[in-house]
This record gives sequence, structure tokens and C-alpha cells, in this order.
Amino acid sequence: MVIKRSELASTDFSDIATGERISAVHPGEVLRVEFLDPRGMSVNALALALRVPAPRINDVVRGKRGVSTETALRLARYFGTSALFWMNLQIAYDLRVVTEASGAQIEREIEPLPLRDRPKPPKTQAAHARAAALATSAAQRVSRGTARGKPRGATGGSGTGSSLGSAARSARRSTITSSRKA
Repeated sequence: MVIKRSELASTDFSDIATGERISAVHPGEVLRVEFLDPRGMSVNALALALRVPAPRINDVVRGKRGVSTETALRLARYFGTSALFWMNLQIAYDLRVVTEASGAQIEREIEPLPLRDRPKPPKTQAAHARAAALATSAAQRVSRGTARGKPRGATGGSGTGSSLGSAARSARRSTITSSRKA
């Protein structure tokens, strides 16, 4: 079902809006609903394609098992997504379940460290995170066949993904600059 933005204000959601929180969505449900069902693919067929035991994928789809890092890598390779996509689904699910189960108790029991006493992250750590983000972004553009948002070949160059080199140089400059300040 698609709702146009212009129709959003006049749409009646009373039949589905109960005020209750939506339960956590297991990554296996996302796998089944968004990836397997639209393709008419079975759990066994996916397990064969991923070269893993069928019970592993079956347990993930049934919500009885989490997505491991290895399974995330295999799913990412097969479906053309990223391993982080699958890991983030798993982390979000785990956090939601634990927060619902223990969040209030943890809030009551744990006294936060005062702001003045909290450790500050090293500047080089922030620079490395920026560099990694830039490199990931550039690599994704290259793998999609785009350079700076333009289709390959539209840059007037060879279309070999020279933006990766540029992003890497920029990230390196950022890291070097941050290292000198520290």
C-alpha cells in the first residue's frame, strides 16, 4: 500500500492506530518478507545458494536464531546488500528486545557517570571513523558504477571510479591533519 504525501493528512489510520508500540521486527522476518517471498524463493534454495545448512536459514527466518556476521556476509553477497545492513537489523532487534525486557530496571539501577568525568574519544579515532565512512561511500559509488553521483562514463573520463582515489586522499589528509593536532 502506498500513501501519497499529499493524502497523508486526510488518511484515517484509526483502524490500525492503537497507541501500542509495534513489536520488534526480527531480521528473519525482513529476510522472508522483503527478500524471499517476492522472489518465490524457499529457505532451502537460499541455504543452497549461500552454502550453509538449511536449518541455519530456517531458524533465522523463524526468528529462533540471530543473523551471525558470517551469515550477514553471505546474505550481503547474494542479495547485493551490505553486511552492515543485516548486522544493523540484528543489533536493532537485540537492543529493542533487551530494552523492553530490562531497560527500566537498568535505568533505575545504574547511575550515569557525570559529564565532567566521562572520557573523551581520541581525535584520531574520529578521524579514522570519517576516513572509513568516506572510503565506504566511495567504494559503494564505484560498485554502483557512479562517480560523484554520475553514471559511469558520464564524467568524461575513463569511468574507472577515480572518485575512490579522491575520497581516499581526502580521508588520508583528514587523518594526517588530525594526527598532527594531537
